[in-house]
Amino acid sequence: MNLDFDHDDNSMICQKYEIICGFRVKLIPQKPDYLPISQEEFVDRTLEAWTQGDKNTRVSAVFHGGEREWAALWNDESYSVRGAAACFAGEEYQLKLVSDPITQVRDRLAVYGTDRVRLALMERGEDNEKVLINIAKYGSASIRRRLVDMAWEQPLVLIKCAPYLPASCVEKLMGHPDTDVRVHAALHGTRDQCSRVLVLPESMDNLAAILMRSCLIDRIHELNAVENAINFGKAITRKNQEMELST
Repeated sequence: MNLDFDHDDNSMICQKYEIICGFRVKLIPQKPDYLPISQEEFVDRTLEAWTQGDKNTRVSAVFHGGEREWAALWNDESYSVRGAAACFAGEEYQLKLVSDPITQVRDRLAVYGTDRVRLALMERGEDNEKVLINIAKYGSASIRRRLVDMAWEQPLVLIKCAPYLPASCVEKLMGHPDTDVRVHAALHGTRDQCSRVLVLPESMDNLAAILMRSCLIDRIHELNAVENAINFGKAITRKNQEMELST
């Protein structure tokens, strides 16, 4: 936990903060001994007051609160507060935010939302590159497959999503009409996929394959080294097992 402190020079009060999902979130203070209420009631009243406070206090209410706070703040005028809700509120409220006009809010949904939320983003026609990349990065294999289909006409998005795609999606991209897409898919694929790109005819249509040739060869060498290390490890294990059986 990262803690920060704010000092009020007039009251000499020291306020602790923690960083959650990149937001500076106030810690709920301990109830003063002179208040004739329980700590639970004190927390409840504190959160109720925080939902009416300034932007940073409302952000803190989202992270420390629950249904009451999320219902009050998911559609807040501040995109920071809505962003906090995108990170931490329940799926019901995250789904309400998929059409938010602020990219940063939808991007938080892509990172912290459920697959149902990511699917809702795509079904509403999400076209922001950063949001789509985070859907690929944090979504399940089924979500990534849907994303490839949705972004088929967006080569730059497919290229940037390639590092996060499952093998079936990489293979599908090997049939993309854009050579750049095929090359970048191969760079995150198998030796066979790299070889299929390397044997493409040298022409302006396949310029990416020519320019990235050394990278593709490096990928093959990398995969060979991994295979050799695995085989060496297996050989050592077998040898040790044989030695144990012979003693």
